[in-house]
Amino acid sequence: MELLDGYSGDSMAYEIVFAHGIWQVLARGKNFIPHNIGVYGATESGKTTLDKQFTTKGEIRELGLLDRTHHDKTHLLSKERKLPSATKKHIKSEGLERTIVSSDIGGHVQYHSMWLRDMIKRKVTTVVIVVDHRHLIDSENLANQTALGYLVRALSTKTIPKGLTLRQRLRAKKYAPKRIILLANKADEWLDEDGYDLWDKGFIARHSIFDVFREDMYALHEVHIPVYIDAISARYGWNVENAVLQGMKI
Repeated sequence: MELLDGYSGDSMAYEIVFAHGIWQVLARGKNFIPHNIGVYGATESGKTTLDKQFTTKGEIRELGLLDRTHHDKTHLLSKERKLPSATKKHIKSEGLERTIVSSDIGGHVQYHSMWLRDMIKRKVTTVVIVVDHRHLIDSENLANQTALGYLVRALSTKTIPKGLTLRQRLRAKKYAPKRIILLANKADEWLDEDGYDLWDKGFIARHSIFDVFREDMYALHEVHIPVYIDAISARYGWNVENAVLQGMKI
């Protein structure tokens, strides 16, 4: 028997299946669209280890002084440094997956302006800030706060770094990332049972490791940049991809 407007039951079923197949292809294809992310933070916070974990999963060897990331000057008399090339990585966790594009930029103070230049040049949509627990060990060590503070001030005041083309400088005046993901790395060293209980209940933001960053996080909210907070262990691959993928959802 013919159904609505001359469509048979078989043909309607076929169209539904076909449409569902198209939807699945489109949904799956979105996972392979490159997302530009920028990974920044103080030196020795674990950015290089995180980059290696994104590239190849598994336990990463402990990195030493010779493994620290450094950048050559653009030319002998220049104060500017060469930006490293960005590479694609495919990350997935708990049904989520994305293709990300990131680079490994050093965390020394002299490289801080490179973070901003990288963000603007590559139109970074997700900024990942990596911190560790050094300020819990030594309250006078302000490296983590200095790194985050630099980016917060730069984004709040629309700072335009040197080394941009005219078009990029114009872009910089309106630039802002869609989100910032603040990751407390080396959880294998500082996350105790009480801290893990906070993380497991979804309240890791209440952990004392984040207390020194709260004013900066409030400042980011004031300029309408949402912040996602989580804990990871880049060296051992704990919660790495899941934290980034969950953060990219906000």
